[in-house]
Amino acid sequence: MSNRATQILPHHRYVHSLGAPLACVQGTISKVFDSPENHHGANHQHFVIHIDKVLKFEGGTQNLVGTDVFVAVRFGDNEGLPQEIPGLQAGQPIEAQGEYIPEASAYPTEDNTNPVLPVLHFTHHPVGYVKYEGQYYS
Repeated sequence: MSNRATQILPHHRYVHSLGAPLACVQGTISKVFDSPENHHGANHQHFVIHIDKVLKFEGGTQNLVGTDVFVAVRFGDNEGLPQEIPGLQAGQPIEAQGEYIPEASAYPTEDNTNPVLPVLHFTHHPVGYVKYEGQYYS
C-alpha cells in the first residue's frame, strides 16, 4: 500500500510532507516511550494512540477507528515544538493531527517495531498539532 494521498492536498507543499493523507484523530494513549536524546538529527517524542474517532481524513480511504497509530512529535528546534509535551500518560485521552503513513509504508524504528504500526507524522506546525489535557501543541 502506498502512503500517497488520493489527491494533492495543501499541506503537501511543505518540505517535511511525505505526500500522505491528513488525519485528525481522537483516542486514548496506549503507550508512551522514553524520549531519545537524538533521532536522525531531531528529537522526537514517541507514543501510541488507540484511535476512537476520526475527525478528518483528507486524501485517505482506510477506516482508522479501532486501530493503533505510532505518533512521533518533533521538538527542540524551530521546525517542531519548543519542548516535549509534558505529562503524557497511558490511558489518557488525546487528539492529534498529522500525515497518516500506513504500516506497509512505515519504516521500523527502535520504538516502532514488532509489529510496525502506522505512523502519524508531521504532528507540528504548520500542518499538525496535538491537543492534550486542554492544551494545544503545534
